[in-house]
Amino acid sequence: MMRTTLLALAIAAALSGCIVSRVDPQKPELPLPDSLPAVERETVQLPDPWWTLFGDPVLNQLVDEALAHNTDVAVAAARVQQARAALRITNADRLPTLDLEANASRSKTSSDVFALPGVSRTQTTYTVQGAVGYELDLWGRYQRASEAARADLLNTEFGREATKLALTGDVARGYFSLIAAAEQLARGRDTLATREESLRLEKLRLEAGESDEFTYKRAEADTEATRTSVYQLELEVTRRVTSLGVLLGRAPKDLVERAILTSEVDLPTPVALPAALPSSVMERRPDIGAAEAALNAAAADIGVARASLFPSISLTGAFGYVSRELDDLFTEPTEAWSAAAGLFQPIFEGGRLRANVSRAEAVREERKAQYARTVQEAFREVLDGLNGQRLIESVRTSNSAQVSALARATDLAELRYKQGDIAYLELLDVRRGLYQAQIDLVAAQRDALLNTVDLALAVGGGLGDKAEALSVRR
Repeated sequence: MMRTTLLALAIAAALSGCIVSRVDPQKPELPLPDSLPAVERETVQLPDPWWTLFGDPVLNQLVDEALAHNTDVAVAAARVQQARAALRITNADRLPTLDLEANASRSKTSSDVFALPGVSRTQTTYTVQGAVGYELDLWGRYQRASEAARADLLNTEFGREATKLALTGDVARGYFSLIAAAEQLARGRDTLATREESLRLEKLRLEAGESDEFTYKRAEADTEATRTSVYQLELEVTRRVTSLGVLLGRAPKDLVERAILTSEVDLPTPVALPAALPSSVMERRPDIGAAEAALNAAAADIGVARASLFPSISLTGAFGYVSRELDDLFTEPTEAWSAAAGLFQPIFEGGRLRANVSRAEAVREERKAQYARTVQEAFREVLDGLNGQRLIESVRTSNSAQVSALARATDLAELRYKQGDIAYLELLDVRRGLYQAQIDLVAAQRDALLNTVDLALAVGGGLGDKAEALSVRR
């Protein structure tokens, strides 16, 4: 009968603990679209890892280097280790503690205080004792604390993956921006060489009396303007190299030599990505996973705070041996033990405990808002990326047609100028238009690639075998 009663009390206490401390995270329901706009041109599926969709071995190598050496990734990995240790600590709080103590002491009493005949004033005592302590988790306090720590660990793991994913995007953007700047610089240098040759010919015509100083000076000014543009592009390339070097943890000199000095690296062909459904976006994006884990941790913290309002019951026990002779230490007469149970109930804390509950509930409300904001931001990025695919592709197509038209117009203008049908200023206008259109076309190709990068990250990207399967823990 007694065992049945104790079992019933234990079950009732466990159930009451679940009721008292379990808290609903209250994940908000958001008005999200069932589907996203389709892309007009042919699309490709997003591979895993995502950056391989460009088929660029140089980019693949740079991303691998960045993931291995970037300091932000190292910081995020250290935070994961901290969270794992914190989880082990909270799990340990749910288990009994067992301690062992052994000591030996020797003492001598004063003859004025202790002077019994035949009894030695010098004593030696040997003690070996074990102590056990356990606090009953009747209200689920330690269980909720463990859940909070587990959610915090998941949050840091998702945070690490988000850091790595953002890093891969930054490397891809930096790489494409560098190659685009290098291509623009190559166009500028070619144009400058053409301008310098034209200036030389105009000088010969001026000296021969076939032209005037005004035409020569306009040619000279146009040459210097092109030279200024080249200097600015060289500065842009230098800045891009520095930025990429920070991401990689080194200066990519080999890439600079190939991309800038020899122009062996070209921008890859832009590709279009398909629209993802809202559910798949939410499953793949690590920042959404991190926000959800943070919300779950906040809900568990409320349970911890609520459980602190109720009494705690602790059980302690000690068992050991105390002897004056080492040989008799582990014999039955030297046995000593004790057992105790204690109850602690907060009575007056000045409102501290209830304020702690209120604070935990306010943190949950904050995490709810952060989760909603993260999801909404995710879909804004997806929609911006899809719209960008369509509009940037239109810009690129127009730029390409403009370059073709101006290239033909330049050839015709060169011929007409040589025949004396147009003035040199008209030729300069066409040349400047062609040069700017070439620069703009490279920029449009770069922007299309950058938009692809943004959209790939917006729909969750993918780190391949470098990422852990975190979704199974959500």
